[in-house]
Amino acid sequence: MTTHIKQADLLNLSPLGTGSHYGGDQDWFRSFWQRKAGCGPTTGANILYYFARTGRLNLPLEVKDREGFVDLMEHSWGYLTPGVMGLNSPFKMQEGLQKMLAQLNVIQGIQVLDIPASEEERPDLLAVESFIRAGFLADSPVAFLNLHNGSVAQLEGWHWVTVVGMTGEGEHALLDIVDNGSRLQVNLHQWLSTTRRGGGFVYAAISGQAA
Repeated sequence: MTTHIKQADLLNLSPLGTGSHYGGDQDWFRSFWQRKAGCGPTTGANILYYFARTGRLNLPLEVKDREGFVDLMEHSWGYLTPGVMGLNSPFKMQEGLQKMLAQLNVIQGIQVLDIPASEEERPDLLAVESFIRAGFLADSPVAFLNLHNGSVAQLEGWHWVTVVGMTGEGEHALLDIVDNGSRLQVNLHQWLSTTRRGGGFVYAAISGQAA
């Protein structure tokens, strides 16, 4: 089974003069602290940009080139501002997205699936898979917080990424992830069963701008 957002290639920012680059890159931020801690705001900017490109909201600023996308990342930072431990909870992403979309007069509901550090308290694989697919069916990229990557070598720990699709199911389900310009695939079961700190998933079900 394959499920994905309808137009994942809209997150290929090559038309903005970035080369073949998927989504924003936290290294584009202008300050050292933003470059170090800016994965959450970058993910928020990816989501906002995708909703704009699919005609469901008007961005608060023009994005015609890479500098424009950095301005969008700065805008996202204002709502998804990392603390000393970063943006280290899916509920912080929920709160920031809620406020950011409300300011754009968008009707929305932000859905959250928390993955606790305790393995006994986590939702099972099927529940996590179903939640992510629900995000794609709402044509929303899914923000993924990975506080510990377990045995998944290609994931960076304590980090937000943007999930745009999933192929396969059960123990063979592979997440299609946009991370600082790259596309990569990650086995969901492998992460869920080996992470020691958990994380979470967040998506926005929006119906467009209010009149």
